[in-house]
Amino acid sequence: MDAVAGRMAAALPSCPAGAARGRREAGRSACSRACTGRVQRGFLAAGDRRLAPDAASTLISTSRIEEPRMKSRSTVSLSIAAVVVVLALTVLLLPGPESATAPKDDLPAGAATGEDASTATAIVTAIVTAIVDVRLFDGRSVLESVDVVFSGGRIVQVGSDLDIPSDATVIEGSGKTLIPGLIDGHVHAIGRAREDAVRFGVTTVLDMFSPPTNLERVRQQRQGLERTARADLFTAGYLATAPGGHGTQYGVEVPTLSGPGEADEWVAERLAEGSDFIKIVIEDGSAWGGTLPTLSRETVEALVEAAHRRERMAVAHVSTYDDAMTAIEAGVDGLVHLFADRPVDAAFIGAAKRSGVFIVPTATVLASSYGGPGTEWLRSHQVLGSRLDAMQRQSLAQSFPGSQSRTSMWATAQANIRALHEAGLPIVAGSDAPNPGTAQGISVHAELSLLVASGLLPVDALESATSIPARLFGLGERGCISPGCRADLVLVDGNPLETIEATTQITGIWKNGHRVIADPESVSGPSMPRDDAAPPAPPIDLLAQTQRWMAAADDYMGGNSSSTIDWTGAPTTPVLAVDVDVESGFAFPYAGAMWNTTEIPMQPADHSGHRRLVLVVNGPEADYQVMLFSGQAMGAQPARAPLAAGQETVIDLGDLGGLDPSTLRAIGVFVTEPSDPMQFTIARARLE
Repeated sequence: MDAVAGRMAAALPSCPAGAARGRREAGRSACSRACTGRVQRGFLAAGDRRLAPDAASTLISTSRIEEPRMKSRSTVSLSIAAVVVVLALTVLLLPGPESATAPKDDLPAGAATGEDASTATAIVTAIVTAIVDVRLFDGRSVLESVDVVFSGGRIVQVGSDLDIPSDATVIEGSGKTLIPGLIDGHVHAIGRAREDAVRFGVTTVLDMFSPPTNLERVRQQRQGLERTARADLFTAGYLATAPGGHGTQYGVEVPTLSGPGEADEWVAERLAEGSDFIKIVIEDGSAWGGTLPTLSRETVEALVEAAHRRERMAVAHVSTYDDAMTAIEAGVDGLVHLFADRPVDAAFIGAAKRSGVFIVPTATVLASSYGGPGTEWLRSHQVLGSRLDAMQRQSLAQSFPGSQSRTSMWATAQANIRALHEAGLPIVAGSDAPNPGTAQGISVHAELSLLVASGLLPVDALESATSIPARLFGLGERGCISPGCRADLVLVDGNPLETIEATTQITGIWKNGHRVIADPESVSGPSMPRDDAAPPAPPIDLLAQTQRWMAAADDYMGGNSSSTIDWTGAPTTPVLAVDVDVESGFAFPYAGAMWNTTEIPMQPADHSGHRRLVLVVNGPEADYQVMLFSGQAMGAQPARAPLAAGQETVIDLGDLGGLDPSTLRAIGVFVTEPSDPMQFTIARARLE
């Protein structure tokens, strides 16, 4: 607390352009929090209604609110598409495969936000609310034993021993800490992401790629102060990528660029669709052992220039040191991933500081990629665990394939976070949910914990999810608690300024001043929990069910791989021959065969009574993987395990993280690395 005490009630210092960074004042880098070079130019400035009307229209005067800167296919075909989408997600840090349909519009006060009132998240309204005698973190400073009064969706008063209105609902805050609603600086807001987020105190999300659906309505919602059970959304819409590049592998038509001459029109089209900022992909696949088309340096520069000319930010997806340097040299405003292929060095820090770039490390998804800390503590959490729906729980239990073989990269990632923070570069908390090992909302708490473990003080981590993203992305009256700020609030037991994990001890969430009571079943329907005590089921010979097998390869989604299947052997002992040609040119090249649990592909069936999968695959040496698809939604990430040819493989289903046997949909055997055309056979496949 010593590092915090010296800043109690202190206003954020302001720094001139080019001011030295890295100066520590009472445990924080003061100037880096106050200005960030290019960001200071005023992108998305609050004073320009054309750029950020919601950031300027109803701002109540207060010295502590800073101006921010800136068509039909067969069922089988659809199932193949679903598999392709899911598989594609398992390598690169990209959005999950949930439905991209827009959430339902907010309804008038008292109406349900789902199909009917019985499926809506409950919202309780109080006209005036006062939280008294509470420790306050206002986004920058700490105050002890203060009262906070809010009404009409905004903070009205903050101070000690306030005269509380007689009609106020009073909440005792002793022993608790009130913090601004959290901001997730990197999500993919598809499906029910915004509802999921708010259950965990995340009241604003920054979407780094999803189809631009209904964005005018989204903008209206975030400008208003009506009751809602959704987080506010600011979005990049489509990302800027090369034809066939990262982001094109999901079955969604993405407008791409082939050269710098297309950049200006591309940016103009995105802004016309409603994008709040521009996201640029610099990704050749090398960080993941593959190859991908990517944008040229000249195209990146042209995109940045086109965005800046329109006073909008440009941020970049990168995976390597070299790509990060390309982005910085091109003038991007922020990196929305951090690399771990090599350590940060003086040259990188110097370039980053000169440019004023900010960093969204996405430590949570890096941990899932590089064998970092797991998420069991969140799944079993006494407060937050009960708020997880079935799909979130499944996603949290997963990790990226091969993560345990890359643990040294997790150490590098942590060291890089520490070095950049100590150099005074602004850090923004972002989860990259819903990737494997993450889930909307809850993973922000994991991100904060990982940032502290990587060298940030708890107060710095809290700033990274409140005032810093609010300032950098021009989010108006968010990320703060002072008169005029939006009443997006989270009340927690304990003191997260001493122990950052206290952010998980949530006792209250308010969105636009309305208290939100979160019930995961009201959002995603009742879960089908795995029944480990289910009686043993009779064994199933999967090869005897020949009609349920199908070929599957990435060519359906524009890849170059192909697969065919044929049955050999005696009728009583069938063998499945699988001819595959796995080619590069797709983010996740693969080809193989898949067994569906029902006659309708990819429909769930209860296999809780089966304990293990027995496989015998024969063929040349190759990278074989078995993937088991399960979950409430068809887009859930598969559980996976390696296979070795020429021997029996026995897989204990209880050992597969993220597998729900009660909703098993399909089992696939694939070759997942480019190879010459080859044939393998499946001689045994049994659930026992």
